[in-house]
Amino acid sequence: MEETIRKAESKDIKTLESFLLEANLNAEGVADKIDYYSLLETKSGALKACIGIEPVNGVGMLRSFVVSQDTTQVQILMLFDRVIRIAEANQLKSLYLATNKESAISFFNKIGFNVVKDIPPALYNHPHFEQVTNVDNSIVMEMKVENVDNC
Repeated sequence: MEETIRKAESKDIKTLESFLLEANLNAEGVADKIDYYSLLETKSGALKACIGIEPVNGVGMLRSFVVSQDTTQVQILMLFDRVIRIAEANQLKSLYLATNKESAISFFNKIGFNVVKDIPPALYNHPHFEQVTNVDNSIVMEMKVENVDNC
């Protein structure tokens, strides 16, 4: 089945919120930040994957990363490429993510994220960041957006 990766639009809000809720993720704030989301959808318009950015004082926190079981690694990489372009277009200096899965660290390292201890104060005090890092064994990673090579 043919699939498309694209930037989310206001017409996608309800579908995206439902997709996130089905994955047991918080959909609060999606409507306000819809321009910061990337979607992978089937030809029929069904969502297979998504990722968003919560912008905070010139940096961004990745959020709402949901992937259906049959999503390929190539599709995931293309989804990340799209979200990085959104970060560049919005002049975000860095992207941050939090994970509590040790197995995910090598994947994120391969696409340009590194484990960090120093987190910008504005991000550290942001409610979304507090929520995702309030998990046992949470690891924060950063990607410098200006160092990304989107060949």
